[in-house]
Amino acid sequence: MRRLAVIFLLLVAVALVAAFAGILWSGRRRLAGPTVLVWRVDRPVLEQAPEPLLWGSASADSMTVLYPAFRAARADRNVKGIAVYIESAELGLAKAQELRRQLAALHQAGKFVECYLDSVGEGTNGTLDYYLATACDHIQMSPTGDVNLIGLYAEGTFFKGSLEKLKVDPLYRHVGAFKSYGETYTESHWTPAAAEAINAVLDRSYEQLVAAVATSRRLAAGAVRELIDGAPYTATEAVEKRLIDRLGYPDEFRARLTRLAGGRPRWRRLQDYGEAAARPSGRRLAVIVAQGEIVHGRGGSTPWSDAVELGSDEMARRLRQAARDESLAAVVLRVDSPGGSALASDLILREVKLLARRKPVVVSMSDLAASGGYYITAGARKIVAEPATLTGSIGVVGGKFITRRLQEEVLGITHEPLKRGRNADLYSTLTSYTAEQDARVQARMRRVYDVFIGHVAEGRRLPRAAVEAVAGGRVWTGADAQRLGLVDEIGGLDRAIELALEAAHLPKGEPVRLEFYPESRSLFDFLHERREPLLPASLVRLARSLEPPRAELLELPPDLARLARPF
Repeated sequence: MRRLAVIFLLLVAVALVAAFAGILWSGRRRLAGPTVLVWRVDRPVLEQAPEPLLWGSASADSMTVLYPAFRAARADRNVKGIAVYIESAELGLAKAQELRRQLAALHQAGKFVECYLDSVGEGTNGTLDYYLATACDHIQMSPTGDVNLIGLYAEGTFFKGSLEKLKVDPLYRHVGAFKSYGETYTESHWTPAAAEAINAVLDRSYEQLVAAVATSRRLAAGAVRELIDGAPYTATEAVEKRLIDRLGYPDEFRARLTRLAGGRPRWRRLQDYGEAAARPSGRRLAVIVAQGEIVHGRGGSTPWSDAVELGSDEMARRLRQAARDESLAAVVLRVDSPGGSALASDLILREVKLLARRKPVVVSMSDLAASGGYYITAGARKIVAEPATLTGSIGVVGGKFITRRLQEEVLGITHEPLKRGRNADLYSTLTSYTAEQDARVQARMRRVYDVFIGHVAEGRRLPRAAVEAVAGGRVWTGADAQRLGLVDEIGGLDRAIELALEAAHLPKGEPVRLEFYPESRSLFDFLHERREPLLPASLVRLARSLEPPRAELLELPPDLARLARPF
């Protein structure tokens, strides 16, 4: 035991020395001469991602690191430009719109913005990779690469046939014709309502993608559509069709960057630069991240995967702290959530409303702010969304799986239920609802739905009838949500922060210190957590998709949530 304690203390000492040396070194490098930032897009981009332990790299990039880096680089005279190496853009379309805007802001600040790709998708859909690359001044690609600019693709997954074979009977109820969570289990195809909503989202997303590519590449929208329909292309064909500016290998790309920087620049990872960037003094503004499925209780990262849950207890505590902190001028609530528990969503909304009584609260929506993810925004002063954000989905769903036939006829398990109380078996997976229970379940869902409508009507200052007309569980893009009054403005974090500062009546140009919450975990947090997930998130999501929703659930079905990244 003593030996383990000594080893533990040695590890802590080594980590602290390494961290201290890293801080000194990064600060020294930041004060040096001409710099080129390097951003490798080769992993998922989350709002807030796990960080490395003592060695290795994080499994995902984080907007809480990338955004401050972009913001600081604009004003840093030593930064001459940025090199963006795109290998795999694992993010949603709305987050890509945010990052394209940040690259454009660097260009407007007089920095060069150059992109390199070995291939635009290697045997896979490279549409999002190319979409992100079009924010650059020039796009260079390997002579042997391909351009898989083939458009948007989304497919539904239905388990009705599998459940029938397993003799499992799904029992679902919902409020809102478009609230299609249960259809994953009860149908073999999209219902007309679900197909209508999904096709509308694909249409709007496709329009946005085509328009952005057309503007960036100085092409007509019709020409871009034809190019997408004719893809994929070889590297030479892509240059001829003006999709790629030049061909070359990584060494040739680096030589070009050196010339653009004026010779022999210092190369800095964008993430390292952001962590070392000086923070101005002055009034503080908090950016509070609300990421993941909303659950009642603690939440956090699950021990068997890299999936993240937004716990009502932790989020409520964070919002209360912000309300008590007199030095905070305003709060931006950054939401990336498909929803979840109705109870948890309501508890979080209560704290958002209490916070808004003390200081301005502005919402910035990322890829998803739908169902419960939209519910928690209803108390904010303003809501800003990306054009492709999936939001709305004002509706309720709930139900259970009846597994009696599976257990008795397939597994040979028998049961002899005993109960006291007419509805004691309401949540049992052995029995269906009685007529009385069914009526009670639907009445409870209707009550949650009515409360949801009421919060939105109050928060958005809309007549109740106007909210009901756009509710019904339907998902909207951010652009459509603005038109319908569910969102105030189209934009990203920059605009949300600007609105929050205006609401706080801070003089224009006054330095503001941005702080992101939750804060990075400490070394001791790392030491007691397993850093490598036991299962990949994709497998965990698949397993969870087979679980029945809890009663009064405000959540997008997995297939609709995946529409945030229809590639």
